[in-house]
Amino acid sequence: MRRTGSLVAGIALVLACAHVQPPAALVPLLLPRLADCPGSLKPTEELEGDWVIHERIRVRGERIDEAYGLVVQKAGPKLVLVGLTPFGAKAFSVTQIGVEVWSESKLGAALPVPPENVLRDLHRAHFLAKDDAGFEGRKVERAADGSVHIASESCGYESTLAPVSVNAPQ
Repeated sequence: MRRTGSLVAGIALVLACAHVQPPAALVPLLLPRLADCPGSLKPTEELEGDWVIHERIRVRGERIDEAYGLVVQKAGPKLVLVGLTPFGAKAFSVTQIGVEVWSESKLGAALPVPPENVLRDLHRAHFLAKDDAGFEGRKVERAADGSVHIASESCGYESTLAPVSVNAPQ
């Protein structure tokens, strides 16, 4: 009898909680987020050698100012881009084979900057080095220190990639 009473009380509690709405203050606010910005990718088969690049990227747009450490590794036909938060936590990863892309957010929420945008900007800076503002609506400027600034009015943001280190095959 005691077991049946506990079971009934448990079921009643679950059913009661199923209909309770959280207070409005607990509903998460919609954080600003950049839109996905299309652009070309160079097929990984056309990227020579196996290598590792460590860079920093800063992305600024409407109500967005984000910075990530980037680790990019190319091995065979696979390119992997890992974005790190300023604290060194893995924020996202993007894998590219050929021109196919898979991404994953590690923070459990939509990121303010789509990882695919970061990959496209990386391609624009290193592999599709056309400094023509007419090329996919992006203006590319290269500085003497090796940093690359990419501005895209149509996408509503600009990014700056700055090298940290490159480990290319010898």
